[in-house]
Amino acid sequence: MTLGLFNLLLFNGECPRCGAVVNTEAEFKMGMLNLDTYNLGDALTWATGKSKPPHQKRPFNGSAFGDGYVCCPNCEKDFWVSIKVEHDKIVDVKVDNTKNGYIK
Repeated sequence: MTLGLFNLLLFNGECPRCGAVVNTEAEFKMGMLNLDTYNLGDALTWATGKSKPPHQKRPFNGSAFGDGYVCCPNCEKDFWVSIKVEHDKIVDVKVDNTKNGYIK
């Protein structure tokens, strides 16, 4: 049995559910999944050597897009974000309005 491994991205953004601007965190599954905590601008650590899934090896140019799951600390409702990595650095996080949260 494999536990749900992920990393955390700390960011400041507007919750699409309540409109509050909050400091929050997104759980995401890119790179070496070690429950590491990142900020925008940080270099993402990729899996190397004999690492097996779910860990991700470095893509071409170290660039990738991934999803992040967020629970708003203000309204306690959830939403999704899109996370952009360019040349190994986390460069952007945006609300993904195409995906619905699990909490009604």
